[in-house]
Amino acid sequence: LLVSTVSIEVCEDQQDPPNMKTLLAEWQQLGFRLAYDDTISELTCQALGKPSGNFHTTQNLQPLLKYFWLVKVDIEWAGHMLFLCHPSLGQGDRKAEVLSRVGAEGLVYVAQGPSSLRNTGVKHADVLVEFAAWARQILLLGKKICFELTVRRDDPNCVLAIEGLRELDIDIFGKHAEYFCFQGGICGPKAFLPEHLANAMRPHGDAA
Repeated sequence: LLVSTVSIEVCEDQQDPPNMKTLLAEWQQLGFRLAYDDTISELTCQALGKPSGNFHTTQNLQPLLKYFWLVKVDIEWAGHMLFLCHPSLGQGDRKAEVLSRVGAEGLVYVAQGPSSLRNTGVKHADVLVEFAAWARQILLLGKKICFELTVRRDDPNCVLAIEGLRELDIDIFGKHAEYFCFQGGICGPKAFLPEHLANAMRPHGDAA
């Protein structure tokens, strides 16, 4: 019962040991499913600077990917770079200006300080292409992707990314919806409730 309902989340805050593949395989042999936490992309590292405490880049994930059923997209990648709705922007003029800058210049701006913005020098179109190429690999392997962010279809900042990804044949709310989930709600990112995890892991057709 335990292994059928528990997923082990591998965190990002330390370098993997040399025998990481062996350790992951042993957890799998015990029956546990594994999730890869706080993944960040190469463009995110370029734009924001690689967080000193995050070793989970897409490059580092690649040789380990086969061991994970779920890959979680870090809020810095999803919020600042992809969906342009990081909580640090708030819901006012600064968030609207980020969207306006992408429309006018094509460049991603991120929050800096309590009220300013910083130009990352990275094109939003390139962010979308990078994510789409990476997500396509994940989907082809039958893995799932979890955004650590609230993503709303009535949010114009989110819509820009949703539509842009659809044009790149990644349809997160349409034909590929079964591969995507979200760790967040109206109140922002939050932990999964135990009953939600249990329901998600229960085979289709089983009663609650």
